[in-house]
Amino acid sequence: MSWQASIATNNTSLATFAMNSSNPVRTYSTLVVVGFSTLAGIFSLVGTVGNGLVILAYCSYRKVRTSANTFILSISISDILLTGVQYPTRMAAMITGAPPLGDAVCQILGALTFFSVYVSFFSVVLIALSRYVRITKSLDTYKKLFRPSKSFLWVSLSWVVSGLLVAPGFLGYGKFGWNTRNRQCGLVYPHPYQPHYFSNVFGVTCWVTLCLAVAIFLKIYFDVKNSVMTLVEANPNEYQDQHVPKRLIKQTKHMFIFFCALAISVSPHALLTSIDVHAKFMPTALRIMVILLFGLNHVVNPFLYAWKLTIFKRAFSALFHCKRRLPSQPRAAVNRH
Repeated sequence: MSWQASIATNNTSLATFAMNSSNPVRTYSTLVVVGFSTLAGIFSLVGTVGNGLVILAYCSYRKVRTSANTFILSISISDILLTGVQYPTRMAAMITGAPPLGDAVCQILGALTFFSVYVSFFSVVLIALSRYVRITKSLDTYKKLFRPSKSFLWVSLSWVVSGLLVAPGFLGYGKFGWNTRNRQCGLVYPHPYQPHYFSNVFGVTCWVTLCLAVAIFLKIYFDVKNSVMTLVEANPNEYQDQHVPKRLIKQTKHMFIFFCALAISVSPHALLTSIDVHAKFMPTALRIMVILLFGLNHVVNPFLYAWKLTIFKRAFSALFHCKRRLPSQPRAAVNRH
């Protein structure tokens, strides 16, 4: 079959699907529109300011520019693309019921949501992997794999792979654009491959990276536990808990908390919606709750950094006081790697 005939057949199937499938334009009550738009506006403002502070702190202070924080920077950049661009347009779309910036821009906005989630998941896998190498391997090995310049290469690779994962949505395996069902820029509905992209690309990617990160953190836990047990058996009268520095263990626990926040907020959306696109079962209330939980992920991260990472807490304080240099704190626990 010639390529012209193949395209004609594909177009015919799409047209048949469009005619035979219902294309409901979901109506929302004024209360839902006002409530959703208000929350989107709050998420946008808080998330943009918070992630902007993380990016500014990284760029302003040399002490913040560590290998581990490079992956945090990647997450913050992907988050601010949503909170600063996607959320405001989503709020406008919810109010007007139409693509706020036209169909062409709507395609980009639709892809942006998926791209950001891919970057976040790959970043937490890289965080877990860097922690594993830092704790279980020599410092020289860690520096070879995760010195700042190498960390930027890892981040660049994660962004390239994320871009490849959204490419099918521009090539016919699903389609990014205006979703009449949810009144937002995302995956076009109806479309014959919309459920398949969501479950086979988005869903599978989320769960594979989620399981991989869990496996790496579990590996860290058991390796540390076994090394401590071995040390105790070799020195029963002199228990030494410095085989793995407490600072590294503390940093790894903090990174695990960041991962848990991502998993808790994103995985329900990935799991439930991956099923719902094939067999509609989610009530509207549950769908809204899952979407809000998903959106909250891109807002809370800066607060987690300030809460758990001393270096970011100090950097935020220095930014608020307009200090050009980060005040020294010799005895403070700083996440150097």
